[in-house]
Amino acid sequence: MNAIRFGTDGWRGVIADDFTFENLRLVASAAADYFLEQAPTVGRQVLIGYDRRFFSREFGETVYDILSSKGLDVSLSDRPLPTPAVSVCVTAQKAAWGIMITASHNPARYNGFKIKDRLGRSAPAEVTQAIEKRLASTQCPTRTGTVGKRRLFNFLPTYETYLRSRLEMPLLNRLKGHICFDYLHGVGAGLPERLLRRSAIKATTLHAESDPLFGGFHPEPIDPWLNPLKRHVKQGRARVGIALDGDADRLGVIDDRGQLLTPHQVFPLLALHAIEHRGLKGKVIQAVSLGALGERIAKTFNRPFEEVPVGFKHVAERMIREPVAVGGEESGGYAIGGGLPERDGVLNGLLFLEMLAIQGKNPSQLVSDMEKRFGRARFKRVDFSVSEPITDKVQFAKDISTRLPEKLIGSAITEIRPGDGVKVMLDSGAWVLLRPSGTEPLLRTYAESDSWKKTEALLAWAKAVVKSEG
Repeated sequence: MNAIRFGTDGWRGVIADDFTFENLRLVASAAADYFLEQAPTVGRQVLIGYDRRFFSREFGETVYDILSSKGLDVSLSDRPLPTPAVSVCVTAQKAAWGIMITASHNPARYNGFKIKDRLGRSAPAEVTQAIEKRLASTQCPTRTGTVGKRRLFNFLPTYETYLRSRLEMPLLNRLKGHICFDYLHGVGAGLPERLLRRSAIKATTLHAESDPLFGGFHPEPIDPWLNPLKRHVKQGRARVGIALDGDADRLGVIDDRGQLLTPHQVFPLLALHAIEHRGLKGKVIQAVSLGALGERIAKTFNRPFEEVPVGFKHVAERMIREPVAVGGEESGGYAIGGGLPERDGVLNGLLFLEMLAIQGKNPSQLVSDMEKRFGRARFKRVDFSVSEPITDKVQFAKDISTRLPEKLIGSAITEIRPGDGVKVMLDSGAWVLLRPSGTEPLLRTYAESDSWKKTEALLAWAKAVVKSEG
């Protein structure tokens, strides 16, 4: 029980270490008791999905059996599927809850337990905290048999219908050229091709087959796991490479030159597409670790702008309370207004292709055009160890704020944002963020400017000021 802690998006652990059948039955039992307590308000229906990871189906069946034995109305996916597909089906079927067995982008030795609420978003903190509190008083169920025959359901047709409803399919059907997809052995494999089957594209796929070890890679669409996709894009002269993580809720993009676009480029491109071409109204929401281009775009189009702490749940909370044109986080999770308050790698990858179809340009041209209008974005993140965990983030921000010089890299400091860590804004448009882990002896530093030299200098300053503080 001591190993069971819900993070920003569920509970994850190492298989056979802390993510065991015994611990899973305990979590499922505590969750079932909480769901039953809420049933008079939200209902008793629960949908369960799972990814391609080792034993994910068996873990899903275990959760099904626990929930069903307690009297909940449960349906289990009949095949592996993306996390956002569970969210879509929860809302489509007006279910109370969804559970997804996945460790998302984590290495193969991990698995996890995500909860979705009836709005299709990741369960808010008050839900997971209530379930955590129940663990101490919950008796671990013994191995249980099924209560009758398990109710199996194919969630994918509903998900594909949702995707089509969110896309300009006539535009996508006119898309031409070579597109390369890298699924990193995850559950997104095959979905974009099915949706694009009437288009004139030439599709190449990498790592589409199921492999619980993910080919020895991490199923995360970032460097260095996308080197094969970079090579295929360059060698095949593809227009773009689209990569999805293990449970298909995060997006990575390789441009036509074979270079990885950072989220600080992908997100503002999607924001421009949402506002300028789709005409979506509402706020631009982004995590504090994303860059300046989103804010500049919002100001140019007279849209409200807000930074939130790291974690897509903060974006989702805003999306259910107010109109939002686009929301995003640094780890490749994005959401376009008008849909679910949920990141969706498949949808966002197809939206990126929709953008190419509308403008008739390749990604490198779109980035160049955007930077001419709103400035260049040269972003880098560096994590480094500190002597002990920095648990008091508020005091950390105060300490750093009192030690700031008048200028950094020759630019005056215009603003200090002490939200999630401390973010220092410069009059040149550059910025640097120092963000402690809180639980690990680790500091995450982020910087962005109009040149790599300046960005490296900001990161070096961040490391030096923390090290000198001890």
